[in-house]
Amino acid sequence: LSIFGMHVMNTTDNNLILMFLLFLIPAYVAFVCVFNQKFSKRLYPVAIFLISISLLLLMSLRSNHLIGVDAHLEYYFFRTILNNLHWSVLGHSTLDACLAISLLPTIYQSILNTPPEFLYKILYSLIYSISPLVIYILSKKYIGDFYGFLASCFFMFQTMFLWITCNPRTSLAILFFALAMMTLFNDRIDPLKKRVLFIVFMASCLVSHYSTTYIFFFIILGTFIGVEMLSKKYTVKKVVSLTIIVLFFAMIFFWYSQVTETAFNAGVGYIENTLISLNQFFVEESRSSGIQAMLGTGIGQKGIPHKIEFVFTWLTFALIGIGVITLIRRYKEMSFPELNFKRSDFLKDKFEVGYFMIALACSGLLVVTVALPFISQHYGIDRLYSVIITILSVFFVIGGMILWKYLNRAFAVLQGKTLTNLSLKKKALPKKQKEGRKGEIWKGEEKASEVRAYLIILLVLIPHFLSVSGVTYQMFGYHRTIILNSGGEQDYLFVHDQDSYGAKWLGDYTERRQRIYTDFIGGDVLASQGMIPLSLTDRSSLLEDKKIKGYIYLRYYNTIENKIHIIKGGSKIYNTSDYVDIFINKNKIYANGGAEVYKT
Repeated sequence: LSIFGMHVMNTTDNNLILMFLLFLIPAYVAFVCVFNQKFSKRLYPVAIFLISISLLLLMSLRSNHLIGVDAHLEYYFFRTILNNLHWSVLGHSTLDACLAISLLPTIYQSILNTPPEFLYKILYSLIYSISPLVIYILSKKYIGDFYGFLASCFFMFQTMFLWITCNPRTSLAILFFALAMMTLFNDRIDPLKKRVLFIVFMASCLVSHYSTTYIFFFIILGTFIGVEMLSKKYTVKKVVSLTIIVLFFAMIFFWYSQVTETAFNAGVGYIENTLISLNQFFVEESRSSGIQAMLGTGIGQKGIPHKIEFVFTWLTFALIGIGVITLIRRYKEMSFPELNFKRSDFLKDKFEVGYFMIALACSGLLVVTVALPFISQHYGIDRLYSVIITILSVFFVIGGMILWKYLNRAFAVLQGKTLTNLSLKKKALPKKQKEGRKGEIWKGEEKASEVRAYLIILLVLIPHFLSVSGVTYQMFGYHRTIILNSGGEQDYLFVHDQDSYGAKWLGDYTERRQRIYTDFIGGDVLASQGMIPLSLTDRSSLLEDKKIKGYIYLRYYNTIENKIHIIKGGSKIYNTSDYVDIFINKNKIYANGGAEVYKT
């Protein structure tokens, strides 16, 4: 249905089938919840995988060409290595350290021999589609199969998940991080094999994405320090050793500093600038636009669907927060299995101390990203969030369980007739029997409450999914997501066939010494379609006639849709018709009904 719906969307601009699919998925999740007692446990992995691949293919199949920003330059690295048939440091950039976007697809391409661009669009979606299964395996150990299914759904129902095909290197790094966590907390794996697998996944994350690797390192470093501190008071199992920490840092230093260089320098500079920017702690504008939107800045100027997404996004944060706070308050019941305290009724198994500390480390990173200005400016909170919810998804579900329990009790008290009073008011029982009966009734009520806890989880999860997938915006007439629209807020990312033909012509028949002036995404299109490096393009001076000397590349977005996207002191969109004088005295040497090339 996903493939057919996207084919219809691409050929007729009709999104009815896609809208039906995006309603059908949460409806199916609700159906599974209602009939969970009759739903076979063996079907949960099948349902998770089918939902996962359906959502991931939406963006992969949206266009004949790549969609995104970084994906174009990553594809340029892949094609360069494929043409040269060997890996080498190409541009002394951070992307040189990411073998997942260059060497890995080259290996697949040499075996499969499929069209390179199609392979690049599909490959990462197919690989990443197993990540929700990893979340399911990780979560069901602690909250059972049914609620593990809901935790994996929460992981899938995120903006970053739907856009993962636009961030290939990030997707694989997150997958390897999740696999490392799954290995770390799987009791069925032999300890020696567990250590080997953890190191393999750690190294795989290292050569996939530098930023995710740094996050991974700080998480396990914080975990190691926290467990060491707790071990002074309690006898606990240590899941991360000092050897692993030292090995991980040595691998980071060797690969990022000695081999590829730029990624390590970028990491050091990132930490330095973060510390320098602490004097802007209370300056709201110093934070990224994503953080400002999350904090509700300017929410009054936005429409109803923006407010709906804002509310339900914060409700998901609230449930995660409730789950983590509950873990901290009731750590003896929910964690520390070595201490032999009674386990909480809503848990299938206690959390290991290592998981407890990793959850705290992830929560702390989220708070720090929001609090410190420079971090949010240069590393999007959505990317960090997509990493840490591999650990925190289970706490979203636990938060729903806890909130449901307390809401039930509060509702009963407000009505003035608790279940205990209703059951005992007509019975003349001795005081001891009444107390015993009272305990049995409340225990039975709490157990029933846990069974029905999925109701409050669904009340948050489904509207959140409909918002991030763009369905809510579509219903209110906002053409937001490129998945459901050919125009709208994200249409500047779309690459038309005319754009590709123009970029390839420019790459084949023009002088490589001349600079090429275009808009922001135009430079990316030239890199991926025309194999023209960014060093030869100028993506900020297109509207400044005095600076132009060389070629001008206009794409479909500039000529037909009459818009130019420039990032210079901020992201801005201009009307092409307001700058037609720039092209009057230029020689038009190429046109195909969409893309145009001028020579100055």
